[in-house]
Amino acid sequence: MRLRLIPLGTSAGRPTLQRGASALAVAAEGAWVLCDCGEGAQLSAQRAGLSLSRLDAVLITHLHGDHFNGLPGLLGTLGLEGRQRPLVVAGPPGLAELLQHLARAGSLGTGEMEVRVLEQRGNGGEVRVEGSQFEVESRPLAHRVPTFGFRVALPARTGTLDVEAAVVAGVPAGPLFADLKAGRPVTLPDGRVVEPAGLVGPPRRGASMAYALDTVPCPSAVELARGVDALVHEATYEHGRAALAHERGHSTGVEAARIAADAEAATLVLTHFSPSVNGDAVAEEARSIHPRIVAAKDLLEIAVDR
Repeated sequence: MRLRLIPLGTSAGRPTLQRGASALAVAAEGAWVLCDCGEGAQLSAQRAGLSLSRLDAVLITHLHGDHFNGLPGLLGTLGLEGRQRPLVVAGPPGLAELLQHLARAGSLGTGEMEVRVLEQRGNGGEVRVEGSQFEVESRPLAHRVPTFGFRVALPARTGTLDVEAAVVAGVPAGPLFADLKAGRPVTLPDGRVVEPAGLVGPPRRGASMAYALDTVPCPSAVELARGVDALVHEATYEHGRAALAHERGHSTGVEAARIAADAEAATLVLTHFSPSVNGDAVAEEARSIHPRIVAAKDLLEIAVDR
């Protein structure tokens, strides 16, 4: 099973006519999670054909408005639609208090929907999204306010069954093959027990992605992205303005490419472009460091396969 990355907003700081505020959908069969929720994210999600009822979690990197301001409206829409199952909202310390304040002011309107706020602290860790196929974890990043990046993955798949070897072992074709592939021993009609060991290959890792917005280059971003199929990393400025990027707590496309190369990420997706830069030019500048780079564009889907 593959992941689909759908940029819903790729601008830094404020939306433009071409780029919305920060938001990214990570979708699989029948469900999706939302990374950041800038202004207009729910409208972009609907334009992308995503069902809000199938949203499993919202992952907020930090509480700057261009990453957060769309969340109250999204929660209100889900409440109006009568959503029954809980929604996980993960983010930095202070997120729960902020949502509580908005609720007391009458600004959320979540109705009967339970909002499970999971504040990330310290070195981050597992983000439990019960009933979801997605495996989520967080790591701290280096920005001007508490900020966390997220890694989203599909579960590992069972290894490949060596059908020829199974037949030689006396296993007849049919349901017993499925049991072996699932890691269960099978009993043959003559009473012999055949173990899956030696007949089934090692588990295959599910598709994975990492999301690192906003941050200056830091070791934690490399750790977050280690071995992922796609790293989505901010590239606010071209490299000639690296000093300005660092002053404002951001990275350049070249620096994002170095992070991706160090992490051995298969593909780098650049996003969070300042309105003053050309995203394609920023990506081209970085390709000498990492060969597979995509400059994200709003609603332009990116497939992530294993």
